[in-house]
Amino acid sequence: MKMKDSIGYMRTMCLVIALWCMGTVSSAENLFSPAIRVNDQIITVYELRQREELLRLLNAPGDPAKLARTQLIEDRLKLAAARELGLKPTEEEVREAIENFTARGNLDSVTFITELENLGVSEETFQDFIVAGLSWRMFVGAKFASKSQVSDTEIERSLNTSGGNGGLRVLLTEIILPAPPGQEEAALELAKDLSKITSINAFSDAAREHSVASTRSVGGRVTWQDLDKLPPVLKPLVLGLGIGEVTEPLPIPNGLAIFQLRAIAEKGFVRPESAALDYAQYKFPSNMAGHQNTILQTIDQCDDLYGLALKYPDHRLTREARAPAEVTSELKSLLETLDLNEMNFSERAGTTTLTMLCARSQSILDSEEDLTKLRAGLRNKRIEQYAQGYLDNLLQDARIIDK
Repeated sequence: MKMKDSIGYMRTMCLVIALWCMGTVSSAENLFSPAIRVNDQIITVYELRQREELLRLLNAPGDPAKLARTQLIEDRLKLAAARELGLKPTEEEVREAIENFTARGNLDSVTFITELENLGVSEETFQDFIVAGLSWRMFVGAKFASKSQVSDTEIERSLNTSGGNGGLRVLLTEIILPAPPGQEEAALELAKDLSKITSINAFSDAAREHSVASTRSVGGRVTWQDLDKLPPVLKPLVLGLGIGEVTEPLPIPNGLAIFQLRAIAEKGFVRPESAALDYAQYKFPSNMAGHQNTILQTIDQCDDLYGLALKYPDHRLTREARAPAEVTSELKSLLETLDLNEMNFSERAGTTTLTMLCARSQSILDSEEDLTKLRAGLRNKRIEQYAQGYLDNLLQDARIIDK
């Protein structure tokens, strides 16, 4: 080859290589360019494609592309929420979570990750997927564990609502407070103050003064509602209320909501036959001014009655645990309408009788293990509902921009 031709050939090859390199760099830049902005965080095109392929390989239901977008946006919000509480999983916790995940498919983590990489999904993509889920579980536990305790009364009510022949309905009073941008803290302080009200009339007065709901004109009073038809995030809160008690403030778009329980009733439910009824009866003269109010304000459970009875030697307190067949039909009918630690007052011949249900054992709760499982199930469901409600609010408030 002549020198002139050789130089021309070399120039041509350099041009080809340069153009190829430019194309490669351009492609890489496009791959790692921003696809979505979530508040101050970026999701790249590469992350979207990788998550989409991971979901496809995991046979996730739905459209992998849409699901990848949704998951990555939520992941950014979940990780940010965890960081705000100073929560970050350790390397050991991440490894354990990965092992638990891969064990579902009867694979060890090394084999699983190798297979993913052979199919085009990087180890970092899979690890990011695990870390986001683990961080959110840590956040949810820290944020809502203290609010998710399940009382015996809630277990009893849960049994009621699980029956196919009935359920519960509730009377609520609502207060909806505006919380526009910049005024969220003031609205939350007001909501916390209003949540301390236990008087039904006082709460209605507060609704007339502060609520922006359409029910404001009637003191926030809502008509009878089926418990099962309440919003999922509200139902577990109402289940834990006593009459006159108020929920914690619930965030809603540009506002806060609080609800007071005015009444709760069964609708067509036939309670299963109880194996045993544990009840207390406390009798005192009807002419004792204010004594009934004292009981209502100071007695929360049957054991509290012993201290009260000691102050009044002439009063009579009895407590018994009997099979339903061993009590009178009148008393049995009364006890079967009561929730745990609920009271009923009756008056006859100058004597007031307080009847209080202390415990009710049923075949569904024959063992401590049954009770533990039911309580854990209700607690987990409540935590899930708190978490979903919180995530919905994060999504509502987030600035999400597609590039």
